[in-house]
Amino acid sequence: MILALDCASSVGSVALVRDTEPAEVVRSVTFATPRGRGGTLFSVLEEMLQEAGEIRRVVAGTGPGSYNGIRAGLAAAWGIATARGVPLTGVSSLLGLGDADEDYLAVGDARRGQFYFARVRQGHFEEVPGLYSEAEILRKIAAEGPSAESDGAKTRLYVPEPIAFLPQAVTEYPQAARLARRASGILPAQELPEPLYLKPAYITQASKGR
Repeated sequence: MILALDCASSVGSVALVRDTEPAEVVRSVTFATPRGRGGTLFSVLEEMLQEAGEIRRVVAGTGPGSYNGIRAGLAAAWGIATARGVPLTGVSSLLGLGDADEDYLAVGDARRGQFYFARVRQGHFEEVPGLYSEAEILRKIAAEGPSAESDGAKTRLYVPEPIAFLPQAVTEYPQAARLARRASGILPAQELPEPLYLKPAYITQASKGR
């Protein structure tokens, strides 16, 4: 049994997946994680662990996305894997979008005028996530041709939250069950998986006199 989880977006996901061929999703739960504050994650994990039986592997989404959510998800996954003595694998949350072997583009708001962009082909990154301006994102999508610029496109464009200048995009949250399937060809991390932050966390400075 594989336990997978992701908290990189405003909707978190936890799944139990039986490691068979093809993989069988035993249970999948989604829950709100506003601004990365995913206290519900731990109650969901408690329920999952009670019914999971023997877990052979833990899989965690590494982002990009919410700084707090990624940290919380990785910390929880590391704690479970360490306590049970099982491997822990990190998978980019963007690989938890789309159907099996679907080719797609992923764009997300990285705040302060920046957006991340990635291109996925057959379950792997053809172009790894990077930071770009709005104008650069539009140029990248235009370079794909009509297939990514309109509804019903062959190459879907996914966003974890609606983006005003991309009305054609499909809002989709990373699914832990999909991450479990993607992890089959990835070696487990020797330590804590490297989070995919892309940029430093924004720290609000205390006002003068405080």
